[in-house]
Amino acid sequence: MSREIRAVHVGLGPMGLRVVQHVLTDRKGVRYVGAVDVSPDLVGRDLGELAGASSLAGLKVSSDAARVFQHTRPDIAIYTTVSSLKDFLPQTEVALKNGVNVISTCEELAFPAFVDAGLTETYDKLCRKNEVSMLGTGINPGFLMDLRATVLSAACTDVKRIEITRRMDATPRRKPFQRKIGAGMEVEAYMRAMESGEITGHVGLEMSICLIADALGWKLDAVRVEGPEPVIAREEVSSEHFRVANGQVKGTMQEAVGIVAGENRIRLNFSAFLGAQPSFDEVVIVGTPEIRARVSPCWHGDYGTVAMAVNLIPAVINARPGLLTINDIVPVSFKSGNLGNFVTIGA
Repeated sequence: MSREIRAVHVGLGPMGLRVVQHVLTDRKGVRYVGAVDVSPDLVGRDLGELAGASSLAGLKVSSDAARVFQHTRPDIAIYTTVSSLKDFLPQTEVALKNGVNVISTCEELAFPAFVDAGLTETYDKLCRKNEVSMLGTGINPGFLMDLRATVLSAACTDVKRIEITRRMDATPRRKPFQRKIGAGMEVEAYMRAMESGEITGHVGLEMSICLIADALGWKLDAVRVEGPEPVIAREEVSSEHFRVANGQVKGTMQEAVGIVAGENRIRLNFSAFLGAQPSFDEVVIVGTPEIRARVSPCWHGDYGTVAMAVNLIPAVINARPGLLTINDIVPVSFKSGNLGNFVTIGA
């Protein structure tokens, strides 16, 4: 008999509150028992008020994560805090040591061994010691530019190359996202912002390449990420938040390549700018058979990330203990040497 999943939410920024609202309105069987944020503006506030949900009236936001986990004993903690693995993992210790599974939108958690193999091993051991699972997920990385391609490749007898393009119309996205891609900036200001680290490009392209290679059993020689580069408006374009004149920056573009046996076998093309038409997400597999799968318009990033973070909660709770990737949750491709206790084919 199924039971209600008890959840604590950590990090109540715009994305965090989107997840909270989705859980309350659309996801039956998950109940919030706690909320954590370190912002003085949020501590002590009513989570129901913040999320616009009367069903959470009386549940207060706390800055004391240890107390929340010890007193509520949740099944899972949903983290929507930071993108950096080194900043993120220490945040989770209190959950892991209290026997709580973790799911997060932290981009670098999608394939943590690429970022820091030693730190990944440390937290994998901590997860296994406390018999819990931890997963980084989202729309990208976590689905559009990695999992979707490997699912399609499972129906191919041979895969030579994979090329993925995400061409996103940023017009309906949140103001912070449009600002992050440089909308409305002069080209010189964009370049200075890139040099200073204010504009970083898309976080997670390396993770997506690693996830594809891992699923297909390809050994990467190197991962090369170019850019970001500005996309220049050739006519005026605008959104609710920015008006971009001819010659100004309307967004960003970036390319990443995974090199296998000296060849560019994985190529990711990412662009996000105001007025991108058509917008689409496309996977091209050069193999047998050849596949070209395009979805247009492109997936809405915020809705997709919310959906992945919430829909995978039961899978994470039921997964084997450890610091996992989406390939552990959705094993769609054969990797030699990973047969476990199964009899070897042809033996």
